[in-house]
Amino acid sequence: MIKHVMFLIGFSVFCFLPDRAIAIAQKNFHYAIVVEEATYNDDDWKKVVKTLAEKYPNTRIFAYKESLDELAKSVTDYSPDYIAVVSTPEDATAEFVKKINQFNRTLGSAPYGKAILGIVTGLTVKDALKIAKNKQKLEINYGLGGMLGFIDSLPTGIAYCEWFDKRKNWQAKAPGCTVGSFKDAPDDHLPDMVELLNSNKIDGIWTSGHATSGGWLAYYPDGPSGISAEDGKLIGYVSEEVYPIKSTNPKIYLGIGNCLTACIENKDNAYSLAWMHSGGVFQFFGYTVESYYGMMGWGMADYFFYRGGDFTLAESVFIINQALIMAMENDLSGDENEDMEYDKDVCIMYGDPAWEARVPASSAKDTALYECALKKEKAADGKTAWTLSVKFKKEMDFNPESQKSIRPIFMFLPEKVHAPEAAGDVSSVSAWHVSDNFVIVNFKEKVKAGDTRIFKFTTKN
Repeated sequence: MIKHVMFLIGFSVFCFLPDRAIAIAQKNFHYAIVVEEATYNDDDWKKVVKTLAEKYPNTRIFAYKESLDELAKSVTDYSPDYIAVVSTPEDATAEFVKKINQFNRTLGSAPYGKAILGIVTGLTVKDALKIAKNKQKLEINYGLGGMLGFIDSLPTGIAYCEWFDKRKNWQAKAPGCTVGSFKDAPDDHLPDMVELLNSNKIDGIWTSGHATSGGWLAYYPDGPSGISAEDGKLIGYVSEEVYPIKSTNPKIYLGIGNCLTACIENKDNAYSLAWMHSGGVFQFFGYTVESYYGMMGWGMADYFFYRGGDFTLAESVFIINQALIMAMENDLSGDENEDMEYDKDVCIMYGDPAWEARVPASSAKDTALYECALKKEKAADGKTAWTLSVKFKKEMDFNPESQKSIRPIFMFLPEKVHAPEAAGDVSSVSAWHVSDNFVIVNFKEKVKAGDTRIFKFTTKN
């Protein structure tokens, strides 16, 4: 066994925390299923829709004949918190992803998105049905990075460097320990990654560097190894040597810094579909186009890994999209507005958007940038008064050098609200928005560790 893999696999046998229920109450959310009539009329795909509908208590099915626009009023009236788009892989094109993202912003909260979004699809209808049936929540207790970073928020992890000229660098974290950094990785770490995946210990994998719709290159800007999708199977390779991936445990995949990993051009050789078909992935995030700006990818990772486990993967994708829109709508994007426009509609998460995959709070609390609290009380005029308090654990810059690093404060509201208005002193706020189910606030300039910022608003309920 490869020595770098042996250390973490062996250690995890007796150091993993026991399985536990995630102590977060299930809110009474509205779940919308959007599906094309032709797909719904297919008996096999109808089973996917029906399975999702039976999974959540407050669910409605919305079928359209030719255009998503047909559903704008009916879905708006339903006011969903989640939208699951059931689609065949042939229909889940990059253009369709763009239309779904745009449709989400027409549902009563324009220019902001309305609901947490996901496309339920698969290489085969059985893959989509497996995703629809799955009810077991996932905590990312053991992570694998094809790039350095992010394992500091997990109980256990290993991460390799994607830069070819720095490929000897790697990181490891064991339960209860801090991240260790080393410079003795093998000359090519792809076989180590495959062995870890085949051990069925990995709960989440994330990558950066070059990629196509059919595969990922392990090194940047080039190198001899990677993972490709072939007839729905995942094949690791180093030059001419092949390392089949046979991983079956549930996991997520984050194409944080990759081009095209979520683009479905040829379904049989689509990288995203192969991970869902034969790699155990239940949620896959990535770009459908070439990525150069990266706010959606890197921002998603920030909210997912560094908010104390508050947000699921699907929520993190939604949140960074609202942050991007806030920057564009409030003149925070500077000369990067065109770049943000490029990023806005080209990322997607494949999978059930209400399925919970998150970083464990037990490990993520130490790396969280801040802690939030939301207080609700009745105001004298019959309105509801809300106070959002943010206590910063680390320094944070709300006016970063590059606007793509803007990361406003975000919280979901515990109930639907109406007619929001800012209240009190807003001199420390550069932008804010309260939707019917979330609040997002960008403060001004830098804040220091230990500082507290307050944002107050009122609503009519």
